[in-house]
Amino acid sequence: MKPRTVAAALMRDGGRPAFWVCWWLALAGFVVLASFAAAFDYFPGDRGLTEAIQKGDARAWREALDWASRLSEWPGAFIVGFAAAAGLRLVSHRSEAVWFLGAFLSQLNAAVKLAVDRPRPSPELVDVREVATGLSFPSGHAVTAVLLYGFLFYAAGQALPDRRLRYPVQALCVIVAVLTGLQRVEAGVHWPSDVLGGALFAGLILTLLIWGHRRFRARWPAF
Repeated sequence: MKPRTVAAALMRDGGRPAFWVCWWLALAGFVVLASFAAAFDYFPGDRGLTEAIQKGDARAWREALDWASRLSEWPGAFIVGFAAAAGLRLVSHRSEAVWFLGAFLSQLNAAVKLAVDRPRPSPELVDVREVATGLSFPSGHAVTAVLLYGFLFYAAGQALPDRRLRYPVQALCVIVAVLTGLQRVEAGVHWPSDVLGGALFAGLILTLLIWGHRRFRARWPAF
């Protein structure tokens, strides 16, 4: 790609005001959500949604939730992250491999948890089925799931031209991310609003990572 063509592509990519308007609005929405989470231990509807999710007591359903959750925590997420990065490197998608590790490692939810300081659901309010320590908002599992499997969804679209391979991988990414969030509520260790906050926070970071990767590929297409 010629330098002028690259420059033009970068200007077009960076000159889309609608993209940045939506991103900043999403960021403002997260700040508002986090502010309310700092003021209230739970939101209207959190208890009702938690009770509804916890009613699903089929063994296969709970095993599926636990399976997804294990893939979004140590060591499952670590194994998936580095295995996916190695696979991308093997199929000559070096930049996706590097940026995938960036998605895996760039988690700032611990700082947000400390700033919001929201307690986890108590046994007096919901059925707490799992021992968990620390603060509640945003859900760390939700952040990991959206970042890790969200970027894997994107990378699969770049590295797998065959739809017979790409679609199953992308579907699995969506399933793991959704079930992970449901499992944290089903276990009674997070409110639905914690999961929503984690997904939104991770989505903001994920969007920047994908935008940065696209600009990187436009400048260095051979990498």
